[in-house]
Amino acid sequence: MGKPGSNAKRSKRKEKQQKERRRQSMNQSRKEKAELYFDEALWYMDSQNYGKAANFLKKAIKRDPDNKDAIIELIRIGELSDQPHLIIDGLLQLYERGLLENTPHDNEGVLHLCRYLIRDGRYRRAREIAEAVRDRFNELRVNNGVQFRKDLAEIISYTAHQCYMETWQHPENQITPAAKNGRAGAKPKKNKSNQNPSPRGKEQTPAPAASGDHLPQPPSKTTNICESALSLTPESPGEIPLTVESENPGLADAFKQAQPATKATYDLVMDAVHIRFKETFDHLLCLNTIKGITSLVYQEETARKILKTFRGRALLADEVGMGKTIEACMVLKEYMLRRMVKNVLVLTPTPLVSQWHEELKSKFAMDFSSTDDPAFRTLGEDFWQQPYIVSSINMAKSKKNFSAVTGREWDLVIIDEAHHLKNKNTLNWKLANNLKKRFLLLLTATPVENNLMELYNLITLLKPGQLKTVAAFKEEFMTRGDPTDPKNRTHLKALLDQVMIRNTRAVANIHIPPRFAETIRTEPIPSEIELYNRISRLVQDVNTTVGRQNRMLLKHLLAEAGSSPAAVEKTLSQLAGKHDLLNRQQDEIQTIRNLTRSMGDTGKNQMLVKLIKASDDKIIVFVKYRATLDHLSDVLAWHNISHSMFHGQMPNAEKNREIEKFRTGNNILLTTELGGEGRNLQFCHQMVNYDLPWNPMRIEQRIGRIHRIGQENEVRIYNLCAAGTAEDYILDILDRKINMFEMVVGEIDMIVGRMRGEQDFSDMIYDIWVNAASADDRKEEFNKLGTRLKRLKTGYEKTKALDEKLFGENYEI
Repeated sequence: MGKPGSNAKRSKRKEKQQKERRRQSMNQSRKEKAELYFDEALWYMDSQNYGKAANFLKKAIKRDPDNKDAIIELIRIGELSDQPHLIIDGLLQLYERGLLENTPHDNEGVLHLCRYLIRDGRYRRAREIAEAVRDRFNELRVNNGVQFRKDLAEIISYTAHQCYMETWQHPENQITPAAKNGRAGAKPKKNKSNQNPSPRGKEQTPAPAASGDHLPQPPSKTTNICESALSLTPESPGEIPLTVESENPGLADAFKQAQPATKATYDLVMDAVHIRFKETFDHLLCLNTIKGITSLVYQEETARKILKTFRGRALLADEVGMGKTIEACMVLKEYMLRRMVKNVLVLTPTPLVSQWHEELKSKFAMDFSSTDDPAFRTLGEDFWQQPYIVSSINMAKSKKNFSAVTGREWDLVIIDEAHHLKNKNTLNWKLANNLKKRFLLLLTATPVENNLMELYNLITLLKPGQLKTVAAFKEEFMTRGDPTDPKNRTHLKALLDQVMIRNTRAVANIHIPPRFAETIRTEPIPSEIELYNRISRLVQDVNTTVGRQNRMLLKHLLAEAGSSPAAVEKTLSQLAGKHDLLNRQQDEIQTIRNLTRSMGDTGKNQMLVKLIKASDDKIIVFVKYRATLDHLSDVLAWHNISHSMFHGQMPNAEKNREIEKFRTGNNILLTTELGGEGRNLQFCHQMVNYDLPWNPMRIEQRIGRIHRIGQENEVRIYNLCAAGTAEDYILDILDRKINMFEMVVGEIDMIVGRMRGEQDFSDMIYDIWVNAASADDRKEEFNKLGTRLKRLKTGYEKTKALDEKLFGENYEI
């Protein structure tokens, strides 16, 4: 028999071992999830969607806190999108994990961190870090120790002075006039809690002299932590000569006397200026603040009319592609600059949340919280108390959120795709009606789809009673037997003129040359066919066994298979590390990886080179994946074709250089998405979709980079796809069934947006592909989807014709 208690010890040891294995398994799972989020973030960075990229990077860092690459990419997003808080957050995480002091090169990051903290007014934290690094200086490896010590000393000196000034300016430390008169030259009373502003309790460093009261410029040499950092305090510009000439002697005397005003006087004058600006909207303050776009005259006049005449409550019913979003954002920005709104709610269909969030940030410098943010799920009802929110209308109207959204007051509410509010009995309409809002903008290109009562319901949200009661409206304006044919049109127009604007291309004199698309199906070589079929079968197999938790990864893999063999390699590596895969699946992954490494040139590569060599014009070649971009760069270099490259992870300066090289020299630009970039590329009028996003709106974003106002030539679009792939079926639907590539930019949203439910278009493609029992079943399901889209397009065209009949050119500015 064993010793007493030996069984219990073995049992405890076994339990401990099991716990350790579970812990290791959980850690491995978290790291795998972090890798997946990291890859998703890189994809969104290439798409210029920095908001979503940052969200995925934060998720990756949460699951793998020591992932230095993810933290550095978060810092890079902060630089690319001008968000200092992301830079500070990332640098602090690196510092706290000891990752800023691993190499001599990385130590520069400590200086950048301190400078950004100072810029943010966090002097004590900057001083604490600088002193901590100084104290362990002998343990560090630094390239230029003398300069590094000097920089640290200047940071410590500057922050010590700022901390001292903060203490001195605290109300408790101020000398009252009475005390000052009673004790001439008396020193301020010391605050014991702030006698030593240093958190480390060291002797206070003397404040620097006034002439040296600024930090040194950041190193001109770039580092892998921060590409650049601006100086914190500008050099004194010196004296500037001033000459004053005026017919008003009093005004000239005031300038010559040059008496400085007190802060109270300055604030009073500025308040008077703001009050004066509130009285008139003839001059729009927002025009000088817009980035990346040039507002058009009709858009500016629309904004003025909404502000002056409609008093912030309007139906924007411009034709598709005329810029309703720009007009609404101009009104929003104008109100914010005039301090007339302090909280804003933007409601959109789910697929447009990220697009609105990005447009507001990149073009109008407005940082909104959104229901796509991770904070949305963690904050609960507190999320709806934030001042600036972009939300999907479905999320806002849910039982969980309805009362929180409608329970507070909003200065301005903007509702995009407002035709979803046409039915008074739906939750969409009830949500909009219950919102406590001062200003309201409704955006839709199709105010009426089936019945004039839809228009009545929209106008009632804006201005209850404007179209009288329901019974009176039907009696006066609706023709019995035809709910789309209005009576008394002159009177109806007069009423609508007070709340509605509809700009058309004809009235705005906007003429964009036509565009022509050509789908080129290439015959894949045998190894291409084998690779795609193997990946397709693997995706179906894994989807059947453990598909739910790997859906995103599998969808990416299938889309990458339609892009290039190079694109699938990394995703296959991630999939191979999954512990829940079967042995046969692991073996198949290894076989596919070996196949990708041994493949030669592909049919699509050969066709691309042929297209490029046949043209003397400039061509933009769009791809979705970075690996495909690098692969194509090698292919073009092999054929001695000079080209520029553009992707989301480039610093802005490098992006600008590549675009300029494309403009002035190279005829080819290889690029991932250019959606959020505001760059003028209308000098080019040909583009190639080397691969195809599974979301039609993303395809349209690509086209919109060159087929837009300012384009003077016919636009040519070439879509490449290998026969038999998912992209082949998608192009068949979008091109042959609904002629998407010949539509006006923006119209595809009006069609796809009519689909019931919240499922993304790319998810529909994936489900059809993996659930089809045979090639015939797959073809049949894609035909059903195409028929459905065709029916939706027919419905949209009827609606467009009806709106033209009802409104025509009678409601423009």
